[in-house]
Amino acid sequence: MLRIEIQSPDLEKEVNALIGVGLYPDSHTLIIDALEKLVHNKKKSRLDASIQLYQAGEVTLGRASELAGIHRFEFESVLKTRGILKIVEVGSVEKVKEGVSRIKSFHRENSKTEE
Repeated sequence: MLRIEIQSPDLEKEVNALIGVGLYPDSHTLIIDALEKLVHNKKKSRLDASIQLYQAGEVTLGRASELAGIHRFEFESVLKTRGILKIVEVGSVEKVKEGVSRIKSFHRENSKTEE
């Protein structure tokens, strides 16, 4: 069992007040709740910080997901949920045009075979 000694008289008063008004049945339950919230908030803070770094272009998508402690696909999903566009890096305008041309050619060939 977890035992914590509160060194701050003010904090101890607040803990006792929360228990006294019935928000928590005992100090153990209060501490468990506080720790769960701390861990949750830390995860959220890590995610928020990694998104900020990603948007600033300071880290890649893969690195940002590592910093957040989640899988890359989950990170992409969070970006989508928050309305944040994924940054796509390209080498040059010529390479983009070449890629678009290949995709159009592929679609033309596929539409001919479907007819």
